[in-house]
Amino acid sequence: MIRVVVAGGPDGDADALARALRDAGIEVVHCGASSDPAQVAAAVVQEDADAVALRGATADLRELLAEQGAEDVVIFRPEAKPEDIVESLTAADPRPSDATRTT
Repeated sequence: MIRVVVAGGPDGDADALARALRDAGIEVVHCGASSDPAQVAAAVVQEDADAVALRGATADLRELLAEQGAEDVVIFRPEAKPEDIVESLTAADPRPSDATRTT
C-alpha cells in the first residue's frame, strides 16, 4: 500500500488532497499544520512513507530526507490536482501489496 504524509496549513488544500488520496485507497498520515522541514522529514521516515505533500521548503526537506536515507520519497505540493497525484503515485507504486510484502 502506498503511504503519503500530508503536511498542510489551514487553507484546505491539504485536507482536500488527503480525502482524494484516501478515496483512491492510499494510506494518509497527517503531519498537522506544521510545515517545518525537520518535523515533516521525521514523520516521513518514522511512517516509512512513499511520498509527502508539503507547501514550500522542498529543497530543505529533500536534503533532510537524503541525510536519513529516504531520498526516494516523492515530494509534491498539496495544491496540485489530486487526480494527477493519485495517478502518478499508483502508476509507480514501488511497494508490493500487503499480501506479498516481505518486510
